[in-house]
Amino acid sequence: MTTVMLFSKSSPERMLEWVGSIFIAMAVTTVVFLSSGKLSEWLGSRFLSAIEKLMGLVLTAIAVEMLLGGIANYIKFIQA
Repeated sequence: MTTVMLFSKSSPERMLEWVGSIFIAMAVTTVVFLSSGKLSEWLGSRFLSAIEKLMGLVLTAIAVEMLLGGIANYIKFIQA
């Protein structure tokens, strides 16, 4: 939702598109949540375990990137 607010500020004429994209994302998420039991059976435990590990790796990479960016900004602030 924050992304839509930022995008709508830069181009308010496309507000309907931004709100529509949020609605579609929420609808897809709801469908996935409601059918999670069936998806779990269909995909299998090995696949779900692999996806969990992959998402953990992606989350770790994002956290490291944010940490390094914060450290770099702090160093720039100290030098100025």
